[in-house]
Amino acid sequence: MPGRKRPEICVALGCVVWTRGGPLKLTVLGSGSWGVALAILAHRAEASEVWLWGRDAAKVEAMAQLGQSPFFPGLELPTIRYSSDLSVALADADIAVCALPCASLPTMTREIVPFLQPEAIVVCGSKGLHPETGQRPSQIWAEAGLPVAQFVALSGPNLAREIVAGAATSSVVASVDGDNAKKAQTAFDSSSFRVYTNADVLGVELGGALKNVVAIVAGLGDGKGFGDNAKAAIMTRHWREMARLAVALGAGEATLWGLSGLGDLLATCASAQSRNHRLGTLLGQGRTLEEARREIAQTVEGIHTCRAALELGERHGVFLPVTRGLGAILFQGLPVEVALEHLMNRPGRSDSEDETPKMSG
Repeated sequence: MPGRKRPEICVALGCVVWTRGGPLKLTVLGSGSWGVALAILAHRAEASEVWLWGRDAAKVEAMAQLGQSPFFPGLELPTIRYSSDLSVALADADIAVCALPCASLPTMTREIVPFLQPEAIVVCGSKGLHPETGQRPSQIWAEAGLPVAQFVALSGPNLAREIVAGAATSSVVASVDGDNAKKAQTAFDSSSFRVYTNADVLGVELGGALKNVVAIVAGLGDGKGFGDNAKAAIMTRHWREMARLAVALGAGEATLWGLSGLGDLLATCASAQSRNHRLGTLLGQGRTLEEARREIAQTVEGIHTCRAALELGERHGVFLPVTRGLGAILFQGLPVEVALEHLMNRPGRSDSEDETPKMSG
Protein backbone atom coordinates (compact mmCIF):
# COMPACT_ATOMS: atom_id res chain seq x y z
CA MET A 1 0.00 0.00 0.00
CA PRO A 2 1.73 3.22 -1.11
CA GLY A 3 2.83 5.60 1.62
CA ARG A 4 2.41 3.17 4.48
CA LYS A 5 5.23 3.39 7.03
CA ARG A 6 7.11 0.23 7.92
CA PRO A 7 8.03 -0.75 11.47
CA GLU A 8 11.14 0.82 12.93
CA ILE A 9 13.89 -1.62 13.86
CA CYS A 10 15.58 -1.01 17.20
CA VAL A 11 18.93 -2.75 16.60
CA ALA A 12 20.50 -1.84 19.92
CA LEU A 13 17.67 -3.38 21.93
CA GLY A 14 17.07 -6.26 19.54
CA CYS A 15 13.39 -5.50 19.23
CA VAL A 16 10.82 -4.36 16.71
CA VAL A 17 9.03 -1.09 17.49
CA TRP A 18 5.59 -0.72 15.90
CA THR A 19 4.64 2.95 15.97
CA ARG A 20 1.21 3.70 17.45
CA GLY A 21 -1.08 5.45 15.04
CA GLY A 22 0.95 4.07 12.12
CA PRO A 23 -0.63 2.82 8.93
CA LEU A 24 -0.13 -0.95 9.31
CA LYS A 25 -3.03 -2.88 7.87
CA LEU A 26 -4.78 -5.43 10.09
CA THR A 27 -7.61 -7.56 8.70
CA VAL A 28 -10.00 -9.52 10.89
CA LEU A 29 -11.32 -12.65 9.19
CA GLY A 30 -14.80 -13.45 10.46
CA SER A 31 -17.65 -11.03 11.10
CA GLY A 32 -19.34 -12.83 13.99
CA SER A 33 -19.41 -11.46 17.53
CA TRP A 34 -15.80 -12.46 18.26
CA GLY A 35 -14.55 -11.04 14.96
CA VAL A 36 -16.30 -7.73 15.61
CA ALA A 37 -14.86 -7.63 19.13
CA LEU A 38 -11.33 -8.22 17.81
CA ALA A 39 -11.77 -5.48 15.20
CA ILE A 40 -12.86 -3.07 17.93
CA LEU A 41 -9.85 -4.06 20.08
CA ALA A 42 -7.46 -3.45 17.20
CA HIS A 43 -9.07 -0.07 16.50
CA ARG A 44 -8.67 0.96 20.16
CA ALA A 45 -4.99 0.03 20.09
CA GLU A 46 -4.48 2.66 17.37
CA ALA A 47 -1.65 0.69 15.80
CA SER A 48 -3.33 -0.34 12.55
CA GLU A 49 -5.74 0.45 9.78
CA VAL A 50 -8.46 -2.09 10.58
CA TRP A 51 -10.46 -4.10 8.07
CA LEU A 52 -13.22 -6.65 8.73
CA TRP A 53 -13.92 -9.48 6.29
CA GLY A 54 -17.04 -11.65 6.20
CA ARG A 55 -18.15 -14.24 3.67
CA ASP A 56 -21.77 -13.02 3.52
CA ALA A 57 -21.61 -9.95 1.25
CA ALA A 58 -25.10 -8.73 2.19
CA LYS A 59 -24.37 -8.83 5.92
CA VAL A 60 -21.01 -7.15 5.51
CA GLU A 61 -22.57 -4.42 3.38
CA ALA A 62 -25.29 -3.89 6.00
CA MET A 63 -22.66 -3.49 8.73
CA ALA A 64 -20.77 -0.99 6.60
CA GLN A 65 -23.89 1.02 5.79
CA LEU A 66 -25.44 1.01 9.27
CA GLY A 67 -22.26 1.07 11.33
CA GLN A 68 -23.72 -1.61 13.58
CA SER A 69 -23.41 -5.34 14.13
CA PRO A 70 -26.46 -7.58 14.63
CA PHE A 71 -24.60 -9.18 17.56
CA PHE A 72 -24.37 -5.90 19.49
CA PRO A 73 -27.61 -3.94 18.96
CA GLY A 74 -27.29 -0.23 19.62
CA LEU A 75 -23.49 -0.24 19.54
CA GLU A 76 -21.97 2.18 17.03
CA LEU A 77 -19.00 0.51 15.40
CA PRO A 78 -15.75 2.46 15.09
CA THR A 79 -14.35 3.60 11.77
CA ILE A 80 -13.17 0.41 10.12
CA ARG A 81 -13.28 -0.84 6.54
CA TYR A 82 -15.33 -3.80 5.34
CA SER A 83 -15.09 -6.32 2.55
CA SER A 84 -16.44 -9.72 1.54
CA ASP A 85 -13.60 -10.16 -0.97
CA LEU A 86 -10.52 -11.88 0.46
CA SER A 87 -8.24 -10.45 -2.21
CA VAL A 88 -9.27 -6.91 -1.26
CA ALA A 89 -9.37 -7.46 2.51
CA LEU A 90 -5.91 -9.05 2.61
CA ALA A 91 -4.18 -6.87 0.01
CA ASP A 92 -1.03 -5.50 1.70
CA ALA A 93 -2.25 -6.69 5.11
CA ASP A 94 0.55 -6.95 7.69
CA ILE A 95 -1.60 -8.86 10.18
CA ALA A 96 -4.49 -11.24 9.54
CA VAL A 97 -6.62 -12.00 12.58
CA CYS A 98 -8.57 -15.25 12.47
CA ALA A 99 -11.97 -15.32 14.19
CA LEU A 100 -13.35 -18.34 12.33
CA PRO A 101 -14.80 -21.56 13.79
CA CYS A 102 -12.27 -24.38 14.08
CA ALA A 103 -14.44 -26.73 12.02
CA SER A 104 -14.15 -24.39 9.02
CA LEU A 105 -10.38 -23.87 9.20
CA PRO A 106 -9.18 -26.68 6.88
CA THR A 107 -11.23 -25.20 4.04
CA MET A 108 -10.83 -21.53 4.91
CA THR A 109 -7.07 -21.56 5.51
CA ARG A 110 -6.49 -22.92 2.02
CA GLU A 111 -8.55 -20.05 0.62
CA ILE A 112 -6.82 -17.44 2.76
CA VAL A 113 -3.12 -18.35 2.62
CA PRO A 114 -2.66 -17.57 -1.12
CA PHE A 115 -3.76 -13.98 -0.46
CA LEU A 116 -1.38 -13.39 2.48
CA GLN A 117 1.69 -11.21 2.07
CA PRO A 118 4.97 -13.17 2.37
CA GLU A 119 5.81 -11.76 5.81
CA ALA A 120 2.26 -11.30 7.15
CA ILE A 121 1.50 -12.87 10.51
CA VAL A 122 -1.73 -14.64 11.43
CA VAL A 123 -3.10 -13.93 14.90
CA CYS A 124 -5.55 -16.72 15.58
CA GLY A 125 -8.38 -16.22 18.06
CA SER A 126 -10.11 -19.51 17.17
CA LYS A 127 -10.47 -21.45 20.43
CA GLY A 128 -11.11 -25.09 19.77
CA LEU A 129 -9.98 -28.35 18.21
CA HIS A 130 -11.08 -29.66 14.84
CA PRO A 131 -13.98 -32.08 15.42
CA GLU A 132 -12.72 -34.76 13.04
CA THR A 133 -8.93 -34.63 13.38
CA GLY A 134 -8.42 -33.10 16.84
CA GLN A 135 -5.96 -30.66 15.27
CA ARG A 136 -5.16 -27.33 16.83
CA PRO A 137 -5.49 -24.18 14.69
CA SER A 138 -1.71 -23.84 14.39
CA GLN A 139 -1.49 -27.31 12.86
CA ILE A 140 -4.24 -26.54 10.35
CA TRP A 141 -2.65 -23.24 9.31
CA ALA A 142 0.72 -24.97 8.90
CA GLU A 143 -0.83 -27.62 6.65
CA ALA A 144 -2.27 -24.81 4.51
CA GLY A 145 1.23 -23.41 3.98
CA LEU A 146 1.66 -20.74 6.66
CA PRO A 147 5.21 -20.77 8.09
CA VAL A 148 5.12 -21.82 11.75
CA ALA A 149 6.97 -18.67 12.85
CA GLN A 150 4.21 -16.47 11.37
CA PHE A 151 1.46 -18.00 13.51
CA VAL A 152 0.38 -16.32 16.75
CA ALA A 153 -2.23 -17.78 19.10
CA LEU A 154 -4.43 -15.37 21.08
CA SER A 155 -6.37 -16.53 24.13
CA GLY A 156 -7.56 -15.30 27.51
CA PRO A 157 -10.65 -14.31 29.54
CA ASN A 158 -12.18 -12.40 26.64
CA LEU A 159 -15.98 -12.38 26.60
CA ALA A 160 -16.95 -10.45 23.47
CA ARG A 161 -19.79 -8.41 24.97
CA GLU A 162 -17.60 -7.06 27.78
CA ILE A 163 -14.80 -6.27 25.34
CA VAL A 164 -16.99 -4.18 23.07
CA ALA A 165 -18.33 -2.36 26.15
CA GLY A 166 -14.76 -1.34 27.00
CA ALA A 167 -14.43 -3.37 30.20
CA ALA A 168 -10.82 -4.02 31.16
CA THR A 169 -9.29 -7.47 30.68
CA SER A 170 -6.08 -9.20 29.60
CA SER A 171 -5.00 -11.80 27.08
CA VAL A 172 -1.97 -13.76 25.89
CA VAL A 173 -0.39 -13.95 22.43
CA ALA A 174 1.94 -16.87 21.80
CA SER A 175 4.39 -17.53 18.98
CA VAL A 176 7.62 -19.43 18.45
CA ASP A 177 8.93 -16.14 17.03
CA GLY A 178 9.29 -13.56 19.80
CA ASP A 179 9.21 -10.60 17.42
CA ASN A 180 5.93 -11.76 15.90
CA ALA A 181 4.43 -12.17 19.36
CA LYS A 182 5.43 -8.56 20.06
CA LYS A 183 3.81 -7.41 16.80
CA ALA A 184 0.56 -9.02 17.89
CA GLN A 185 0.93 -7.56 21.37
CA THR A 186 1.27 -4.03 20.00
CA ALA A 187 -1.61 -4.55 17.56
CA PHE A 188 -4.07 -5.17 20.43
CA ASP A 189 -2.58 -3.67 23.60
CA SER A 190 -4.54 -0.69 24.97
CA SER A 191 -5.61 0.88 28.25
CA SER A 192 -8.52 -1.58 28.49
CA PHE A 193 -6.84 -4.66 27.00
CA ARG A 194 -3.47 -5.67 28.44
CA VAL A 195 -1.63 -8.23 26.31
CA TYR A 196 1.14 -10.55 27.48
CA THR A 197 3.46 -12.64 25.28
CA ASN A 198 4.27 -16.34 25.58
CA ALA A 199 6.32 -18.87 23.62
CA ASP A 200 4.12 -21.90 24.49
CA VAL A 201 1.81 -21.92 21.47
CA LEU A 202 0.56 -25.44 22.19
CA GLY A 203 -0.30 -24.59 25.81
CA VAL A 204 -2.11 -21.37 24.90
CA GLU A 205 -4.12 -23.13 22.20
CA LEU A 206 -5.08 -26.08 24.38
CA GLY A 207 -5.99 -23.88 27.35
CA GLY A 208 -8.35 -21.83 25.20
CA ALA A 209 -9.88 -24.92 23.62
CA LEU A 210 -10.26 -27.33 26.54
CA LYS A 211 -11.81 -24.79 28.90
CA ASN A 212 -14.86 -24.76 26.61
CA VAL A 213 -15.57 -28.38 27.55
CA VAL A 214 -15.41 -27.54 31.26
CA ALA A 215 -17.75 -24.58 30.71
CA ILE A 216 -20.46 -26.84 29.28
CA VAL A 217 -20.28 -29.03 32.38
CA ALA A 218 -20.41 -25.96 34.65
CA GLY A 219 -23.47 -24.77 32.74
CA LEU A 220 -25.14 -28.16 33.14
CA GLY A 221 -24.78 -27.83 36.89
CA ASP A 222 -26.24 -24.33 36.85
CA GLY A 223 -29.13 -25.44 34.66
CA LYS A 224 -29.90 -28.26 37.08
CA GLY A 225 -29.54 -26.00 40.10
CA PHE A 226 -26.84 -28.14 41.71
CA GLY A 227 -25.38 -25.15 43.58
CA ASP A 228 -22.01 -23.45 43.94
CA ASN A 229 -20.30 -26.24 45.88
CA ALA A 230 -20.98 -28.74 43.11
CA LYS A 231 -19.94 -26.24 40.46
CA ALA A 232 -16.61 -25.51 42.17
CA ALA A 233 -15.92 -29.22 42.64
CA ILE A 234 -16.70 -30.22 39.07
CA MET A 235 -14.76 -27.27 37.61
CA THR A 236 -11.69 -28.19 39.69
CA ARG A 237 -11.73 -31.90 38.91
CA HIS A 238 -12.57 -31.36 35.25
CA TRP A 239 -9.88 -28.75 34.69
CA ARG A 240 -7.40 -31.08 36.37
CA GLU A 241 -8.12 -33.78 33.81
CA MET A 242 -8.03 -31.27 30.94
CA ALA A 243 -4.63 -30.03 32.18
CA ARG A 244 -3.44 -33.62 32.41
CA LEU A 245 -4.38 -34.14 28.76
CA ALA A 246 -2.71 -30.89 27.66
CA VAL A 247 0.55 -31.76 29.45
CA ALA A 248 0.50 -35.22 27.86
CA LEU A 249 0.25 -33.49 24.47
CA GLY A 250 3.28 -31.32 25.27
CA ALA A 251 1.86 -28.15 26.83
CA GLY A 252 3.70 -26.33 29.58
CA GLU A 253 1.81 -26.77 32.85
CA ALA A 254 2.46 -23.17 33.92
CA THR A 255 0.69 -21.92 30.79
CA LEU A 256 -2.47 -23.81 31.75
CA TRP A 257 -2.66 -21.93 35.04
CA GLY A 258 -2.24 -18.57 33.32
CA LEU A 259 -4.62 -16.27 31.46
CA SER A 260 -5.16 -18.58 28.50
CA GLY A 261 -6.02 -21.52 30.75
CA LEU A 262 -7.32 -20.81 34.24
CA GLY A 263 -8.16 -17.18 33.41
CA ASP A 264 -10.28 -18.11 30.41
CA LEU A 265 -11.79 -21.01 32.37
CA LEU A 266 -13.03 -18.81 35.21
CA ALA A 267 -14.61 -16.25 32.88
CA THR A 268 -16.26 -18.85 30.67
CA CYS A 269 -17.61 -21.02 33.49
CA ALA A 270 -19.00 -18.10 35.45
CA SER A 271 -20.70 -16.08 32.72
CA ALA A 272 -24.05 -16.46 31.03
CA GLN A 273 -22.44 -14.60 28.10
CA SER A 274 -20.38 -17.69 27.29
CA ARG A 275 -21.92 -19.79 24.52
CA ASN A 276 -20.48 -22.96 26.04
CA HIS A 277 -21.82 -22.22 29.52
CA ARG A 278 -25.16 -21.24 28.04
CA LEU A 279 -25.36 -24.48 26.09
CA GLY A 280 -24.80 -26.45 29.28
CA THR A 281 -27.41 -24.39 31.11
CA LEU A 282 -30.01 -25.00 28.41
CA LEU A 283 -29.27 -28.72 28.43
CA GLY A 284 -29.60 -28.75 32.20
CA GLN A 285 -32.98 -27.06 31.87
CA GLY A 286 -34.21 -29.85 29.62
CA ARG A 287 -33.45 -28.68 26.07
CA THR A 288 -32.12 -31.19 23.58
CA LEU A 289 -28.71 -30.53 22.07
CA GLU A 290 -30.25 -29.42 18.78
CA GLU A 291 -32.75 -27.14 20.54
CA ALA A 292 -29.97 -25.53 22.55
CA ARG A 293 -27.80 -25.00 19.49
CA ARG A 294 -30.67 -23.39 17.58
CA GLU A 295 -31.40 -21.05 20.48
CA ILE A 296 -27.77 -19.92 20.73
CA ALA A 297 -27.49 -19.62 16.93
CA GLN A 298 -23.69 -19.32 16.96
CA THR A 299 -20.84 -21.83 16.97
CA VAL A 300 -20.34 -23.58 20.32
CA GLU A 301 -16.76 -24.82 20.12
CA GLY A 302 -16.98 -26.99 23.24
CA ILE A 303 -19.18 -29.57 21.50
CA HIS A 304 -16.57 -30.38 18.87
CA THR A 305 -13.72 -30.02 21.35
CA CYS A 306 -15.32 -32.55 23.70
CA ARG A 307 -15.31 -35.18 20.97
CA ALA A 308 -11.75 -34.30 19.94
CA ALA A 309 -10.52 -34.38 23.56
CA LEU A 310 -11.96 -37.86 24.08
CA GLU A 311 -10.20 -39.12 20.96
CA LEU A 312 -6.91 -37.49 22.00
CA GLY A 313 -7.22 -38.93 25.50
CA GLU A 314 -7.72 -42.40 24.06
CA ARG A 315 -4.77 -41.95 21.72
CA HIS A 316 -2.40 -40.72 24.43
CA GLY A 317 -3.56 -42.92 27.30
CA VAL A 318 -5.13 -40.14 29.41
CA PHE A 319 -8.32 -41.07 31.27
CA LEU A 320 -10.96 -38.32 31.18
CA PRO A 321 -13.92 -39.37 33.35
CA VAL A 322 -15.74 -36.02 33.44
CA THR A 323 -15.24 -35.44 29.72
CA ARG A 324 -16.42 -38.97 29.05
CA GLY A 325 -19.57 -38.27 31.06
CA LEU A 326 -20.19 -35.08 29.10
CA GLY A 327 -19.67 -36.95 25.85
CA ALA A 328 -22.33 -39.46 26.88
CA ILE A 329 -24.74 -36.59 27.60
CA LEU A 330 -24.02 -34.74 24.34
CA PHE A 331 -23.70 -37.60 21.90
CA GLN A 332 -25.62 -40.50 23.47
CA GLY A 333 -28.45 -38.70 25.24
CA LEU A 334 -27.48 -39.90 28.74
CA PRO A 335 -29.49 -38.01 31.39
CA VAL A 336 -27.42 -35.54 33.40
CA GLU A 337 -28.46 -37.17 36.69
CA VAL A 338 -27.22 -40.58 35.54
CA ALA A 339 -23.86 -39.17 34.44
CA LEU A 340 -23.48 -37.38 37.79
CA GLU A 341 -24.38 -40.52 39.73
CA HIS A 342 -21.75 -42.47 37.83
CA LEU A 343 -19.07 -39.86 38.62
CA MET A 344 -20.01 -39.61 42.29
CA ASN A 345 -20.06 -43.38 42.84
CA ARG A 346 -16.64 -44.13 41.41
CA PRO A 347 -14.12 -45.79 43.79
CA GLY A 348 -12.43 -43.44 46.28
CA ARG A 349 -8.96 -42.18 45.50
CA SER A 350 -6.33 -39.61 46.48
CA ASP A 351 -6.85 -36.03 45.33
CA SER A 352 -3.27 -35.92 44.08
CA GLU A 353 -3.45 -39.25 42.23
CA ASP A 354 -3.51 -39.27 38.46
CA GLU A 355 -6.07 -41.54 36.86
CA THR A 356 -5.20 -43.97 34.09
CA PRO A 357 -7.28 -45.47 31.30
CA LYS A 358 -7.04 -48.90 32.97
CA MET A 359 -9.39 -47.76 35.72
CA SER A 360 -12.97 -48.42 34.75
CA GLY A 361 -14.67 -46.35 37.44
